[in-house]
Amino acid sequence: MRLSDCKFTENDIKKLQDYRDGQKDFRLKLRFIAILSVALSVVLNKSDIEVAAENTAVTFGKHIETIKKWLFQYLTEGPEKMNSFNYKPKQTYLNRYQINQVVIFVTYENPATVKEVMSYINDEFSVSYSREAVRQLLIKNGLKLLRPVKIPGNPPSPEIQKKLLRNMSR
Repeated sequence: MRLSDCKFTENDIKKLQDYRDGQKDFRLKLRFIAILSVALSVVLNKSDIEVAAENTAVTFGKHIETIKKWLFQYLTEGPEKMNSFNYKPKQTYLNRYQINQVVIFVTYENPATVKEVMSYINDEFSVSYSREAVRQLLIKNGLKLLRPVKIPGNPPSPEIQKKLLRNMSR
């Protein structure tokens, strides 16, 4: 949907005035005032919505893209959606379910370093943990040692390895 395609009616202006008057938070009230200003200049002055949005942006000291974003949100999602902030707080730690997933990952995948577990947590859950925090998390869940990269002991001799490969290929 393009902004130039939208039309405002007297009923829309009345709704915007009601939402503006009922809003207690000034930042949200400013959104409704800006949209109301655009709607009034489109309906009363018969001006283009782009020009009205630019004039409103200059009047309120906001960027034109901000006003267009508010208008687009109002036209697509309605005024009820604009009546609150869409703020989602950043998750700062793992919940119990996510910790269990990390334990399962460590148990089955058997990463060699704590850094691999850190990157798994960051990729899967978007939570950043330090190395020490990951190490403590593993210890608390009974995973005290990660398997070393090299398995201790002497590797088989080259003759035994070749013999094993021949047997496997048959």
